[in-house]
Amino acid sequence: MNYQQQSNPFSDAFARARSRQSWNERLTHWEKPASDSEEGMIERAASNIRKLMPGNAWLTSERVQIAPQGSYHNNTNVRQESDLDLRAVHPSIRVEYAQDVRVESANVVLGYTFPGPTLGQIVAQMRSEMASLFTRQFGALNVETDGNKAIRVKSVPGSRAPVDVVPCSRLHYVQWDGYRYVVTEGVAIQARNGTITFNFPDQHHGNGIQKRARTQLRFKRNVRMLKRLRDELVEDGAIKTEEVPSFLVECLVYSYFLVETDDTYDRLLRVVTCIHEQLNDASWVGAAREINGVKLLFGSHQGWTLDAAKKFSVEAWVRLMA
Repeated sequence: MNYQQQSNPFSDAFARARSRQSWNERLTHWEKPASDSEEGMIERAASNIRKLMPGNAWLTSERVQIAPQGSYHNNTNVRQESDLDLRAVHPSIRVEYAQDVRVESANVVLGYTFPGPTLGQIVAQMRSEMASLFTRQFGALNVETDGNKAIRVKSVPGSRAPVDVVPCSRLHYVQWDGYRYVVTEGVAIQARNGTITFNFPDQHHGNGIQKRARTQLRFKRNVRMLKRLRDELVEDGAIKTEEVPSFLVECLVYSYFLVETDDTYDRLLRVVTCIHEQLNDASWVGAAREINGVKLLFGSHQGWTLDAAKKFSVEAWVRLMA
């Protein structure tokens, strides 16, 4: 080995330190939420939608309410991700039962009856009414109605962020705890293709706030960093966006635990390592739930797969170690 090929411990240590410093600088930027100007555009978009709703007689008479959800509401959106998710909630109740619930008995005890239109009919009417309302206000070219779940109002650069409004109804998820029936409230969404999704956005929001407090405000910062790393991997073609949606990233980081001695780089590397280890633990995978604490994180009901999550954890680790 000649001199140029020999390893110099001092230069090697400096190179590692420089790499760590470079990562920490990048991650410090990545962990920040949307800028003030982006937040202003998001708030204007939300205000525009809320002000419109009373202008439709059917939506008003049916007492449809607008509520926030998604990354912005949960404070896990990253810079240059300035879109907004809203849900339009019809007060009718869709009832879903856990597998061990005796449906007839539960209906009697809880007083459920099922008159009136179906979830599909309600959501279809809501979609029609909102599409008409938004088109009159923003113009046909600025409203996309062909989405499977949401109606999108396009952005106005520098003024208004894009908005996705999802029509849905209330959901009662009924479980038996061994002594009584327990009802968890969420929302039920029926897509245009007929598939039905049950979500629990309020529980997700509340649990995220508690997790943030327990981790000294670091939980949501780690979510933003890993989402930006995911975006970089998508740009390089290592993974696909639809395979690892933002919601999945947030749920995976939820397993994060606090170590005081971490710097930013070490913290994210440890989170990614922990995620990879858990994804290869069959008992953890079988019991893992979304941040809402209700729905299982993996299964045929989800739009992602365990294999995709594993691939993401490996690609993220490789990128951080590069």
